[in-house]
Amino acid sequence: MPLVFGGTSSRVAGVIVPFWIAAIAIGACGLLRTQSRTVLSIIYFVAGLAIVYGLLSMFTLPIRLAVLGTCPALPAPCPTGLSRPLTDGENTGMGAAAALGIAALFLGFYGLMTIFRGAVIPQLARPVRKIPPVATPVAPTRAPEPAAVVARAASETEPELPAHEEAELPELPPHESSSAKT
Repeated sequence: MPLVFGGTSSRVAGVIVPFWIAAIAIGACGLLRTQSRTVLSIIYFVAGLAIVYGLLSMFTLPIRLAVLGTCPALPAPCPTGLSRPLTDGENTGMGAAAALGIAALFLGFYGLMTIFRGAVIPQLARPVRKIPPVATPVAPTRAPEPAAVVARAASETEPELPAHEEAELPELPPHESSSAKT
């Protein structure tokens, strides 16, 4: 963003190098998502360091201008050692780069959270069943029966629940209010 708004001759254009390093590192984390947690954590850490370095190096310019001072208005000559004030493009580029840099830091923390809160990355070994198989009961063999006989036998063996009967509740005494006795 400093290049877009401030131009290539901007004093904050050097921030592009650490931001590109961070972008490459976060992209590598996306491509290497099957690696171990340690490898991905190290790459996310490098990306975070690059983003923070870029943000800090970008914000040294306004601090330097505030401490050392700036040149007077344009018709006056600029004394040696002083710089011109921030341009509107540099100021806008710094704001946009700061917003995107902070968003990239949150993206890195979200990536770390999904790595450490998610399931462990499965190994390449074939999974082994840990629960023993269920034994099937062996039924005695007999001659096949007609479907009507089987259905009637199934309905006769099922217990039937008794019909629902509503029980009568005793009558409650009428409510007496304590305020009515006054």
